[in-house]
Amino acid sequence: MHIALFIRNLKGRGVSKAYLNWAKGLQEYFDVHFIIKEDIIEFDTSFLENLHILSTQSEIDNLAKKYNINTIISNNVEFIEPTSIKNKFYSVHMLWSTRLYPKLRIKKFFKLKKEYKNKNIIANSNAVKEDLLKKLFVKPKRIDVINSGYDFDEIKNKSNEKIELNPKSYILNIGAFSEEKNHKLLLEVYKNLNTSLDLVLIGEGHLKEEIKNLAKKLKIENRVKFLGWKSNPYPYIKNAKLSLLTSTNEGLPGVAIESLVLNTPVVSFDSKGIRDILKDEFSKFIAVDKKELIEKTKIALNNYPKIKEDLTNRFYYKNTAKKLKDLIDEVS
Repeated sequence: MHIALFIRNLKGRGVSKAYLNWAKGLQEYFDVHFIIKEDIIEFDTSFLENLHILSTQSEIDNLAKKYNINTIISNNVEFIEPTSIKNKFYSVHMLWSTRLYPKLRIKKFFKLKKEYKNKNIIANSNAVKEDLLKKLFVKPKRIDVINSGYDFDEIKNKSNEKIELNPKSYILNIGAFSEEKNHKLLLEVYKNLNTSLDLVLIGEGHLKEEIKNLAKKLKIENRVKFLGWKSNPYPYIKNAKLSLLTSTNEGLPGVAIESLVLNTPVVSFDSKGIRDILKDEFSKFIAVDKKELIEKTKIALNNYPKIKEDLTNRFYYKNTAKKLKDLIDEVS
């Protein structure tokens, strides 16, 4: 059976990685055709059996007819909906309400509500599902929660690369310097930890200089290390004493999953999506304000529960692909 996955391009974003890992797992069950509209590829795609760059709906239709493709998973409704492929699933990987409401993007709100109406939706976390149903008031045909998948073996292998930092000598934060990543809170929490550990920040973004100036204002600039963007962040995650996440909203924070896979403790501000990751005894390391985040980080640095495989197994790419396979079989 031939199926297709569509994403606009393969820029270095979490949704691109999610689609590639879904494809990797689904190739065990189907002949997978991975389609991008723009020739932008920033990931290894050598494992893909069928990669196509198709810029029009008619090209996708011709491909579908050639291989009898009757199922497609896409994160773009507008481009794929006019195609003749019978079964269409649309994935959502973000909390749309947090992007729309603060900026009063009313037109986008009504556009999404219309686009997702009576569609098959795949939400990558329970937080995303709740956001679509209760904040955007979307009325889909059906909505299923299937997490993004992660290749644990690849993560562990890449984590063995040598880095310039001493192991367990720093607290780590990975993320673009943008409003939702909330680096201001991160620096304020770090200052109040009174720890000998450095704070290492990986990422780029338009607020980077502002955050650097804040570090100077807080008189912690000598202990805050700005490393820029890293093509392989995994050795930095593996060698961190702790990953500290301060994002205000994320559908499913991948850094938290990757940290736990590499046995690195995670403490996080309540970004909603983190609730799908830090469950049971680990849920006590989710904080709702700065005071809690400081207290929970101090506890985690001294006494964090043992991270077992069953905490992350549901995010293993083969397990998420099996859920997608079952969903496709049910609808086909």
